[in-house]
Amino acid sequence: MRILFRCNNCETINEIPDNYRHRFCNNCSKIITYTSGEAIICNKSSHDCDVFLKAGNLNTDLAEKFFSIADSHVELIANLIESYVQKQIELPDIPSASLSDTILHLVKGNVSGTLDDLIRSCDLFNIGLNKLEKILLQMIKEGLVYLPKSWLLNLT
Repeated sequence: MRILFRCNNCETINEIPDNYRHRFCNNCSKIITYTSGEAIICNKSSHDCDVFLKAGNLNTDLAEKFFSIADSHVELIANLIESYVQKQIELPDIPSASLSDTILHLVKGNVSGTLDDLIRSCDLFNIGLNKLEKILLQMIKEGLVYLPKSWLLNLT
């Protein structure tokens, strides 16, 4: 199963596997999250998914088709979001440090390597998505971390 959703920054269509909720946008590199009414669920071999992904940005006809499908998938997406929200995470023990050091420590302790789990850990320390995004992009530029897939994050 795949989830397609629109980046709320640049409106590019992005794809993510169903067991993740956050990813970096393929076009603008912002951290994006799918929401009900803005996402559709497709089978792995769905022709519609491929059409939306190849288009990148939706023209009028594709937008009408995408959002009519999204309207019928609101409950399915809401259930996925609810199951995501209910996942538990442990509060890691982090020595007092700068914000960048704290995030690097959280990345090191992120066993799953998913952006979702890192965001959840940062929420426990009241690190907002905008701050996290800026620091992660800087770490990527510095070569400290890399993205094997746009929803996974690994140390170099």
